[in-house]
Amino acid sequence: MAGGAVIRPTNNLDGLRLLSALAVIVGHSFTLTGLGAAPRVLGIPVHSLGLYAFFAISGYLIATSWANNPALVPFLVNRTLRIFPALVVVVMVTVLLIGPVVSTLTPGQYFRDQMVYQYLLNLLLTAQYELPGVFEAGHRSTAVNGVLWTLGLEFICYLVVAVIGLFLRTRSSWGYLVFGLLALTFALVPVASPALAWAGSAGTTWAFFAVGALLSRAPARLLNVRLAIGVVTLWVAIALLVPIVSLAAAWLALPYVLVVAGRASTPGVCRAARFGDLSYGLYLWGFLVQQLVIDWFGILSWSMNITIVTATTAAIAAFSWHLVEKRALSHKIHRVTTRPPGDPRPASAVPV
Repeated sequence: MAGGAVIRPTNNLDGLRLLSALAVIVGHSFTLTGLGAAPRVLGIPVHSLGLYAFFAISGYLIATSWANNPALVPFLVNRTLRIFPALVVVVMVTVLLIGPVVSTLTPGQYFRDQMVYQYLLNLLLTAQYELPGVFEAGHRSTAVNGVLWTLGLEFICYLVVAVIGLFLRTRSSWGYLVFGLLALTFALVPVASPALAWAGSAGTTWAFFAVGALLSRAPARLLNVRLAIGVVTLWVAIALLVPIVSLAAAWLALPYVLVVAGRASTPGVCRAARFGDLSYGLYLWGFLVQQLVIDWFGILSWSMNITIVTATTAAIAAFSWHLVEKRALSHKIHRVTTRPPGDPRPASAVPV
């Protein structure tokens, strides 16, 4: 049946997703302004780390969601309701309002340009980056919204979870393992054609998703703080001693640490979404707002830039959640399932 209000969990996952979104914004505040290289965490740029964290947490939650309700139509409906409503708003506002206002072209020239209509392919999860006359002068990148490419990769992960769930059922762990190995192949094998340059980035993000999904099938005894401390220690040692394999270590370490930390309930962190789940809105709008700040104010000091961008994006994300996302999610199809005693998986998954 159609769901009612969105119920938030009492764990740390919302807080971790919020931090991931902020990490992406912080990283882009360097790459788009040229104020220096983005900070690195164990050799990984902070915005990349935020993206990988998003995919790892998503893998855990989406696989759990399928396990709770292994029905194809409700699963796809719910995933569509999470991804597309806010995406439609950001794309249409960009094309119809922001584009003609900031473009160096007249409105007539702008709307006659084929690039405007190609940008609408973002609604089909086909990444398009540029609009005519937009962000061309004084910008290090002409990309209007450089994060939208990841949404298509995310939706492919949803389809993979559904296929694995339908055909492997109780053996889904093997499916996630195979998906992860295939993703690593994409990430590690060099491609000869520039047209396939996306494969490395896709494989990397899919690998984080796959490990997160695999952890959703792990017994609770394997997801504990002591092991997490050991994993972090080993990850730090590898990153410092053999930096060339830092990312490879992160493929396993980051999802594990996030899942263990996310399953916990830390005062303050577990209530990160008490004013709404702003993480998706922050992620969708952060890059675009950063470009607008550069367009209107030029290159500011980093502290001023990040303050303006974060505050503005947070306000937009709040509107996005309360006016668009929350209302869309109220139409989700829910089914309550009862887990056997000792099953580590939660009885319900939060919207992702």
